[in-house]
Formats: sequence, C-alpha cells, structure tokens
Amino acid sequence: MIHLARSAPLSALLLASLLVCSQGAAAQVPRPAKDHPLLGKWTWTRSENKCTEVYDFRADGTVPVISGAERTENTYTVSPQPDARGFYLLTMVVTKDNGGKDCADDATINVGQDSTTFVLFEPRRAEFIMCAEPSLNACFGPLRRATN
Repeated sequence: MIHLARSAPLSALLLASLLVCSQGAAAQVPRPAKDHPLLGKWTWTRSENKCTEVYDFRADGTVPVISGAERTENTYTVSPQPDARGFYLLTMVVTKDNGGKDCADDATINVGQDSTTFVLFEPRRAEFIMCAEPSLNACFGPLRRATN
C-alpha cells in the first residue's frame, strides 16, 4: 500500500506525475538519422488547380507545411529503414494550423490530427510518393526535392 504525505494535495501529486510522464514520452520521440532521405524541403503541385504544397522535413522531427493559404506546423516520425517493398512509415501530427484554405480548398483547422502514410522513393531519391497504405493503390505525388 502507498501512503501519501498529508502535506501534498493529491491533485498536486497527480499533476507532477503526469508532467514527469509526459516529459519522458516527449524525450523518447525518435528523430530521423542525419542522412535520412526524407530530410529536406519537398514540393508537390496539384494538377487540378496548380496549387503547390511545400513540406520541410527537419532533423528535429518537425515539418512545417504550406498548402495554398494554409500554414501548419507538425511533428513527425519516420521509420529508419524501408520495409521489404521499399516503403517508409511516416506519421505526422498537426500542432498549429492558421485555418487558411489548403490546396484541396479545405479550411478545416486540423490541430491534433495525426496521419499515417507510406513513403516510396524513386531510386535516385530525388522524388517520392505518399500512399495511404504500403502499396501503389492510393498515392499522390511525386513530391520533388526543392532546389533552393
């Protein structure tokens, strides 16, 4: 049985425990290797309306995204190696969203939304596609490495 000191309110102890747990979880978020092929700035232009998206995958695990008038800040994790078919598992979480219309004409604020996609590079790793599953059935792209 655990006995709590009477001088510390239970709510304060619970809060302290939650803070310690959340800090530990945040410290364990895997960062991509410095030579991961996803790192860098990538662009994709939607053919229907010629709207361009820009993804800037940074080594600290953040990825700002520009999509039309929408500006989001995101965190991401990516598998260090591709699976047997060549797909990297990519998970992104929106942390900030300005509410602007994106390239799909959607102005939904997506803070807290997470997405999982599968990234497949072409052999030179200058382009990749993003897929809803680790197959070529539901993909978009290619995203091309930005030159600037």
